[in-house]
Amino acid sequence: MQFITDINLGRLAVRLRMLGFDTIFYRGTADRNFLRIAQQENRVVLTRKRELAKRQFQGILVVVESDRVERQLEELLSKLNLKPQSDRYFTLCLRCNVPLQEILREDVVNRVPPYVYENYSRFMTCPRCGAIYWPGTHIEHARNWIRALRIPSRHP
Repeated sequence: MQFITDINLGRLAVRLRMLGFDTIFYRGTADRNFLRIAQQENRVVLTRKRELAKRQFQGILVVVESDRVERQLEELLSKLNLKPQSDRYFTLCLRCNVPLQEILREDVVNRVPPYVYENYSRFMTCPRCGAIYWPGTHIEHARNWIRALRIPSRHP
């Protein structure tokens, strides 16, 4: 399942990407063009704007009720019966929504802080924006909120 979120759901877009869901964060106005992109790319529309649900749209549109990102995610898991797969966690660039690629440790020597280079051996990169990712403490924090969702997983 692929998503497109409006400007009001940026944090939710990032969380969905962490779970491995292809999610476009649309920075423009949630209007006809927003819905047209969703329709063309067969994406589920996620919005906080109730009036958008009144527009003619032939795909799936979910008005997200909750204000808090944790509740928003639980709401989507329930409403859409989503079953995130642990092997997809942390596979997309959080900035670009592009699949990450493994990169050799030697290739990041001058692109990450020295402490990170010395203490981690596995790195991923975004082929679009060049962001570098590694399994640091931020991953443990993300694992904690994923566990709180009670999603069965082998490894986040």
